[in-house]
Amino acid sequence: MSKQTMRGARMLLVAVTALGVSTPVWARQDMAMKHGEMSQHEEGPTRLRSGLFKGLAHETSGSASVYQLPDGRRVLRLEELHTSNGPDLHVYLVEGDAASDDAAIKAGRFVSLGALKGNIGNQNYELPADLDLDRYRSVSIWCKRFGVNFAAAPLPASSGEAS
Repeated sequence: MSKQTMRGARMLLVAVTALGVSTPVWARQDMAMKHGEMSQHEEGPTRLRSGLFKGLAHETSGSASVYQLPDGRRVLRLEELHTSNGPDLHVYLVEGDAASDDAAIKAGRFVSLGALKGNIGNQNYELPADLDLDRYRSVSIWCKRFGVNFAAAPLPASSGEAS
């Protein structure tokens, strides 16, 4: 990697930090590894589950992954999300494999992670400590106002996960 590219990445990290935007631990570790500033042995997050969004009521792309952080907390990370801007959008973890099945959501078989933080880009949602990932195996971007499922992503176990 060129010195100019490394300098640019460091300047971006400094600028993001100066703006008060929190850079996820794994993003900082990934940048540091790319620049040879961190050994392969430092502990980072472990991806437990991951899937791609499928647009339902609205065209949507991106991925959803569940990570376990070194301190034991788990987060749902949406990456490269791109969906329509809608009113009252929320992120739900839904029972079963198919969040595209509106019946589970309408029956209340979901856990709300809160309002969607943005319709474009990366974002994190902390998961409840007692959440059973074997029960809630899909994610939905749901419009509460109109009862519409914008998009869904399955969350199958990543290879190597102990079930």
